[in-house]
Amino acid sequence: MAIEFDMVGYIAGTLTTFASLPQLIKSLKTKDMSGISLYFVVTFTLGLSLWLVYGILKNDYPIIIFNIISLMFWIPITYLKVKDELRRKLNYSRVR
Repeated sequence: MAIEFDMVGYIAGTLTTFASLPQLIKSLKTKDMSGISLYFVVTFTLGLSLWLVYGILKNDYPIIIFNIISLMFWIPITYLKVKDELRRKLNYSRVR
């Protein structure tokens, strides 16, 4: 029974984790982060980090594995978004 529950976790983790891969690829290719909210990116990355801690505390391998992989996708997206926001603010202040 526990194996069946874990299987649901692995399937769900695979789907939700790799759903963000196209966003990462697009962001890396275009370097255009304007369509993504800074608050979403930071909140989502923080949420993934907390899910990882939760998985570690519960010793739940599907949660641990897929949140590590998700963080590998979302940390670069977060970095690019913060960098883009800082660049936009710097350019805006130069124009004013």
